[in-house]
Amino acid sequence: MNSTATAAPGGLIFRALRDNPRGKLILLGVFVFLVILPFILPNRFYVRLVNEIMIYALLAMSLDVLLGYTGLLSFMHNAYLGIGAYSTGLFLMHAWSGSVWLAMLAGVLCTMAVALPVGWVQVRTGGLAFALLTLAFGMMFFTVAWKWYPVTGGDDGLMGLPQPTLSLLGINLASSGNSTAMYLFTLGVVTVCFLFTWRVIHSPLGAVLEAIRENEERAAFVGINVRRYKLIGWMLACGLAGAAGSLYILYRGYTGPGVMGAFEGAGVLMMVLLGGMGSLWGPLVGAAIFIFMKDFLSSLTEDWEILVGIIVILLVLFLPRGVAGLPDLLRRTKAE
Repeated sequence: MNSTATAAPGGLIFRALRDNPRGKLILLGVFVFLVILPFILPNRFYVRLVNEIMIYALLAMSLDVLLGYTGLLSFMHNAYLGIGAYSTGLFLMHAWSGSVWLAMLAGVLCTMAVALPVGWVQVRTGGLAFALLTLAFGMMFFTVAWKWYPVTGGDDGLMGLPQPTLSLLGINLASSGNSTAMYLFTLGVVTVCFLFTWRVIHSPLGAVLEAIRENEERAAFVGINVRRYKLIGWMLACGLAGAAGSLYILYRGYTGPGVMGAFEGAGVLMMVLLGGMGSLWGPLVGAAIFIFMKDFLSSLTEDWEILVGIIVILLVLFLPRGVAGLPDLLRRTKAE
């Protein structure tokens, strides 16, 4: 099967927008809209909600690098968001520097340092075995966060974090406790991560990852070092998850073991499925749908998880390629 055809129509849509002058204006318009959004929203609650969406969109995009482009299923990818959050928080609490950028760098590097030996073990497997190993390691990290009280705070988590001054392009915005400043900072980081990931995916490295996804045996036959490139894809995904974790603790001012739990992991996987695998922007939309849906339904009933599950099942059944596949589905339906 041709990889271009299966990669996800969402990727083709974004490429068409990028390569078309009018499309570039649309993308620029979306970005400008997001920049001015916190100044026009009616209250701070919605600013914080969109901020949370952007953080989880980055996490969902990182999982899509594995699932949509490399063909590797990670059940508890949120564990690496948790590692990034804890690392950033511990840096801010105990390091001599209050620099938000150094704290984020520490979070990403610590996440990747943990991910490297884990990935080295996991890439020696594939398919279901790989997925089960991600579950096993994720549960192990959750238990460490829950039990290692002197370092992680146990089930209380890390609390009382300092609020560093956020800076973007050399401009000091405000402390991380300022919702508008945190929003703009998050938007800047997520945009850079998206553009970097897009560039990687549409480079020769991305082509190799897609070749492994399509047929691992054939890729190995033509001389591709499958384990090495799977490990590279894994490290890229975990680094992005670590960046999401750094943003998470700066936004929340707190983190606990719950963020590394199995339910959170299932939620991130739902975001990718809702948005569409292999499109990068699809998981961003999926994160927005999932979090808005969760926020709305939780205000109606305590059993919102059941309703979310039913809605996700229906969407996956009727939109198997997610939102990113909707234009292609409508086009085929019209042709019939």
